[in-house]
Amino acid sequence: MNEHISHLLMVDKETEEAILQKMREFQGVATTLESALGALVVGQYFGWRVLKLLHTPATYRRYEKVLGIKFQDVCPEITEMGRKKSIGYAITEKLGSFWAVIMGRKKVPNKGNLANEDEVKRIAEAFEGPSK
Repeated sequence: MNEHISHLLMVDKETEEAILQKMREFQGVATTLESALGALVVGQYFGWRVLKLLHTPATYRRYEKVLGIKFQDVCPEITEMGRKKSIGYAITEKLGSFWAVIMGRKKVPNKGNLANEDEVKRIAEAFEGPSK
């Protein structure tokens, strides 16, 4: 078996152990743990800014608490994949106003959708922001 070994998560050993301990201690609805772990993987590959677009602030904080981490400490701000595939992120870049979208001051439909790079560019270029 000479396959290339790849890691799903890119965290140091201490962080990995802390997450595993939180998993062992977890009590509650299992889908919450499952979703928190999925958010971590997505955040590592797309960036924490994409996670902020996908989740309400309360959900984002809940997942951090479940895992015992801060996404901003273990995920890049944005990755090349996040730039290429996140419709919401591309639109926030066009608007020049990421935090206004996160705080709900500017509405972006389908901000959680992913697409191929050409489709993301097309949608972002066609986006007409809310009238001022």
